[in-house]
Amino acid sequence: MQIRNTYISGGFILSFSMLYFFCGIEFMLTVLLALLFHEAGHMLAIRLLGGKISELRFECTGGVIRYNGSRMSYTDELVAALSGPLFSFLLAISAAELGARLGKFWFTLSGVSLVFCIFNMLPALQLDGGRVLYMISARLGGIDLAEKICFAASCAISLAVMLSGVWLLIKTGYNFTLLLCGVWLFCGTAIVKRQVWV
Repeated sequence: MQIRNTYISGGFILSFSMLYFFCGIEFMLTVLLALLFHEAGHMLAIRLLGGKISELRFECTGGVIRYNGSRMSYTDELVAALSGPLFSFLLAISAAELGARLGKFWFTLSGVSLVFCIFNMLPALQLDGGRVLYMISARLGGIDLAEKICFAASCAISLAVMLSGVWLLIKTGYNFTLLLCGVWLFCGTAIVKRQVWV
């Protein structure tokens, strides 16, 4: 489904339908609100730094912003990548404060936003942390070195998340979400390697 420059995939709708079915509407709304706030941070930074947003995509793995950053420097790109996790962190703090007065919904939103912040700062190719690592590496050692460093870091992070997911699944007997995240990171790394760096 596409509305102007915003595209919502069937996978995104399916993901949130599953959240609604298994976790209830309140948790689904907290995840959606945390996601929108995170992407709003990126969009605000991109526009303030002179980038032009061409498309906002919501897919089963989250939000993806396509933009023309031809006038943006490495530092600008770095700020744009960090702005999403920063907004998530600020929302986590604000929601925790509200939770003390208004109840459980805000505490849940605080926790979800904090997870968004921490997970997105992992130095993997599909995440904001991977973009940060790429910008710093490219600035210091050039694009070729940045690509090699980011690929190696992404492989290591994917493996660590998958192993943590296996441990969590064994420990709980049912929670496979972290394992799925690791598989997603690994598959995304393989796709980028095949499409861009081969």
